[in-house]
Amino acid sequence: MDPTSRIRGIKSSLLKGKKIVLGITGSVSAEETVKLSRELIRHGAEVYPVMSQESLRIITKTSLQFAAGREPITEISGLTEHVILEDECDLMLIAPCSANTISKIAHGIGDTPVTLFALTFLGSKPILIAPAMSESMWRNPVILENIGKLRSLGVRVLDPKIEEGKAKLQDNETIVANTIAMLNDFLKNKRVLVIGGGSEEPIDDVRVITNRSTGRTSIEIARVFFYHGGDVTLLLGRSEILPPPYIRTMRFSTVEDLVSRIDYMRDFDLIIVPGALSDFTVKKVEGKIKSDKELKIDLIPSPKFLEELRKEYRGDLIAFKAEFDDERIIEEARKMISKYSLRFVVGNNLSQVRENETSIMIIGREKIKRFSGSKFDAAMEILRSYVRPDV
Repeated sequence: MDPTSRIRGIKSSLLKGKKIVLGITGSVSAEETVKLSRELIRHGAEVYPVMSQESLRIITKTSLQFAAGREPITEISGLTEHVILEDECDLMLIAPCSANTISKIAHGIGDTPVTLFALTFLGSKPILIAPAMSESMWRNPVILENIGKLRSLGVRVLDPKIEEGKAKLQDNETIVANTIAMLNDFLKNKRVLVIGGGSEEPIDDVRVITNRSTGRTSIEIARVFFYHGGDVTLLLGRSEILPPPYIRTMRFSTVEDLVSRIDYMRDFDLIIVPGALSDFTVKKVEGKIKSDKELKIDLIPSPKFLEELRKEYRGDLIAFKAEFDDERIIEEARKMISKYSLRFVVGNNLSQVRENETSIMIIGREKIKRFSGSKFDAAMEILRSYVRPDV
């Protein structure tokens, strides 16, 4: 009986058919590898645990056998497991990776199962390292030099979380996301900017004009493009959910704030704008307007962000259009494609949008593709239409 069969692929199929060697070294963070193994499996992966003797002082073989559904390798036998699995597997992940292990790999020392596997994979298969150690050790110039050497050899090394004087193991979500990205990297070296969430136009220092955007669509788009190797930045306005910790995120407030950053946006290869940007702003009043009398607000048209962006930006551009009528969405989208030289427009019928579900139309110059489902799956459809133009 396989204890992983019930959870395999329940989150996604992004690691389906992928075989991953999970190297575990002597750090207290080794106790996190049970959850890490299960999370990789939830995305479809087959996990092969390889443990150093030091890691066995912290976590048992039995725990990893349950987590991965197979016996961990704790010593190299005459079967030359490191050679066989280097041929069969797609990636080696070392998490947690101690300073000792980093230094041994950097100097070609393969005296533990984990370091021997790493030296076998190095130069032939991708390696991802998630370090864990004390902060002083992480900042030691010798360790930094060894990390730099590994990076120069093509190893991806995740920076740890610096907390409480420790360089802690990155969270499992970040480790898994980077694993997915390394194995689905057809957007590698492509700089992607996603502009999402709602704008907030201030009435005074307390009140704003905004909208009901949750920011979820833009976050899912950023997630999907990161999963496929993109160098993703999320420029996020008002949102009801937090972005993933592994996505580089900046905040904006008003449409004018966005326009002021256009010069920063010039060097991106692709900009996607699902943001719910206000069509109107107001003349802000300093302080707080008193509420003891009737108030009239004059709405002033906001700058047209896409128009201002296209004056300076020459890369690929994908925009969104939200209305309550499909025919109007299609008509307006086609105008936008011509006016702003868009790859395509994603149309949202607002009457069909739910918290986690959506219905979209991907509208090109001639063709239209329709999709209904989760916002994550909708983001996957947008990615597919970008990579393999079909509208």
